[in-house]
Amino acid sequence: MAVAAMPLAFVPGILSLSSGWTVVVPQGCRMVPVDYRPEGSGSLAPAGNFGDFVGIMALRCMTSVLRLGKVGPWALGAHSAGGPVIYHCLDMLADMQEPSGSAELLQAAQQVLSEEDFAEFGDAVHALEGVPPRLPVAVFSFEGSLMSCDVDGWAEDWAEQPEPPTGEDWIEEALNDPLSEWTWDMARHCCVSLVARCACDPPRHLASIERWLRLPGSPGFVYVAGKQSKAANKVVFPALREIAVRSCSEERLQIFEIPGSGHNLNHDAPDRVRDMIAKLLGLEPDGS
Repeated sequence: MAVAAMPLAFVPGILSLSSGWTVVVPQGCRMVPVDYRPEGSGSLAPAGNFGDFVGIMALRCMTSVLRLGKVGPWALGAHSAGGPVIYHCLDMLADMQEPSGSAELLQAAQQVLSEEDFAEFGDAVHALEGVPPRLPVAVFSFEGSLMSCDVDGWAEDWAEQPEPPTGEDWIEEALNDPLSEWTWDMARHCCVSLVARCACDPPRHLASIERWLRLPGSPGFVYVAGKQSKAANKVVFPALREIAVRSCSEERLQIFEIPGSGHNLNHDAPDRVRDMIAKLLGLEPDGS
C-alpha cells in the first residue's frame, strides 16, 4: 500500500499565494494551501488577540490544521507575513493542550469569524471529541515576520495608502492575478496588523515561539532565511537563540541561512530549500 504524502499546511506572505511554494515541496509531502480571503479579514484597528487580520487568518488556519491532525502526521509552514499567522497558531495549539483551551478558543472565534467560517472551525474542534490536537512534526518559518526590523520601511506606509504604490509591477500583477483573492484593502489590513504585532514590547512573536519550545511534545521550531537578508538576520538570529537558551530548548531550535538567496527563498534557491524540508521531515531528498 502506498504511503500517504505528509501534508504541509502553508501560509504565504502578503499579496502572495501558497502555490508559489509548491516548487519546494519534496516527494512524500503535499501542500495544503491556507490562502487569504477577503470576507471577515479584519479591520484597520490595532492588533488584538483575534479581531485583527492576522488573528482571523490564524483561526482559519487552525481549521485546516485541526483537520490534518485527525488524519496523521502533518507539518506547518509560512513565509514572510504568513509567519505571524502560524506563530498565533502555535499559541492556540498550546492552549488546546489544556482542558479548557478548546472551549475558550471557540468562544473567542465566535466573536470574530463569519458564520460560515465559525461553523467550519467549530466542526474541526468538535471532531477532536475532547482530545488535544495532534502537534505538527515540524514548524517552518521562511523569514516569517518576527520583529520591527521585518516590517520597517514599508508596512506602515502601505497601511496608510488608500491606493497601491505605483511603479511596483509585482504588486499590480498580484492584485490582478485571477487565482488570487487579495485586494489592496486586505493588504492594508494585513500591514496594520503586522506593524502592531511586530512592535509589541515584549516581542509578541518571540514569546509565542519561546512558549512553543517549552511545550511538552513540541517538535521545535525551524527558521530559514536567505543569506542576502543579512541585515535582518543579524537581529533575528540572536533573538531566537536567546529565547532558546532562556527556555533551555537549544536543541529544539534550528536556524538555516541559505546561500544565494534573499527573502524569496522559493524563487532564489528552490532545490536547497526542498532538500532541507525533505531532510527535516525524514523524507528522501528528490535528487537522491
